Amino acid sequence: MTVPSPLHAHIADAAAAATPSPSAAQADRPGAATGAPPLLTCEWLPWGPDAQDAPAPELLATTGSIELEYAALRRGVVRFDAANRAVIRVGGADRVDLLDRLLTQKLADITPGTTCESFLIDRKGRLVADLVVVHLDDVTLLDVDIHQVADTLTHIEGMCFGEDVQLEDVTNTLHRIDLHGPAAVAVVAVMGFDCGEQAQAVQVGAATAWRHDRTGVHGVALCVPTDTAIATWDAVAAAASGGGHTCRTIGWYALNMARVEALEPLANIDFGAGNLPAETGVLHRRVSFTKGCYPGQEVVARMFNLGHPKQILRHLDLPDTRLPVAGAQVFAGDDADLAAPLGVVTSSSPAPLASQQAVALAMLRWKVADPDGEVIVVIDGEQVRARVKVISDE
Repeated sequence: MTVPSPLHAHIADAAAAATPSPSAAQADRPGAATGAPPLLTCEWLPWGPDAQDAPAPELLATTGSIELEYAALRRGVVRFDAANRAVIRVGGADRVDLLDRLLTQKLADITPGTTCESFLIDRKGRLVADLVVVHLDDVTLLDVDIHQVADTLTHIEGMCFGEDVQLEDVTNTLHRIDLHGPAAVAVVAVMGFDCGEQAQAVQVGAATAWRHDRTGVHGVALCVPTDTAIATWDAVAAAASGGGHTCRTIGWYALNMARVEALEPLANIDFGAGNLPAETGVLHRRVSFTKGCYPGQEVVARMFNLGHPKQILRHLDLPDTRLPVAGAQVFAGDDADLAAPLGVVTSSSPAPLASQQAVALAMLRWKVADPDGEVIVVIDGEQVRARVKVISDE
């Protein structure tokens, strides 16, 4: 079972209309070079596991050419149907105070029109959800992976004790669209959204946009009423064309390639529910160490000040184009017999900007996670040595 996106049929129809029909020469000689563009076919994939309370949404994997989609991301602007994202609406006069007491990021002084990244953790200091907090004049939106909505709602509702706070899962009435590329900010500006600064959010009518860089170039997240999703999707293309920019629909394969190349960890792939904040490689981007108390804070603070996690997400600097698959085992650099795996690759991709050199993120045991240390990754049965690098300013 999958969650239908309001854009699914629209994207498929547009791809079919743009795909050239094979000529008679192609039909007679299917292997001949004709100079015609390649035939494109949309492919789809489920996001995450099916569950009774959260069936897997279906994402566009590719329109048929990952290379063209990636190139468009680096040169102009691309549209991604973010059906894997969900939105929780938080209203009420006490919403900021409650969220400040529950989340790892400091929100007490947050101003309308800004965003921040944060973790929601339990009393044992383990992740419940990875969130983007979008604070507007009269409401706060929580942008979260669709599979973490139920746990997020349950956790926050369980901490409400008479506060003026209203929580609502609006995933069915609001739809998420992501834009990426050097022209992304300029394109949404034509549509009335000023997202020129980092952590900036703006509301225009019933639609909201916020800055959302995730691929090494500009990125903007759009949250629009579901019944206007198609019109917004087409408006992006019109705004791009009017500004002289290329605009292309992009699938998960090309987007993930750019994400990994930019060393951007993603929840439910590189880390997930149950991990400690210190294990994620993005600790300082999600956690404030100057705020008041919140559930699990003691665990986070004690580990930061007095110890270290048992494992941590790192970047593996690989020597060439040999690419490890997600799930590939990682061993200590001096373990020639590969006796004891001490890590696992969580994401990998070729890096087109670096002559297709392999890029990987891996969750490593602390004993082999020293920056500039050496580890062994098994790739197609071969032992490949890689240098360990820090992902961010952890």
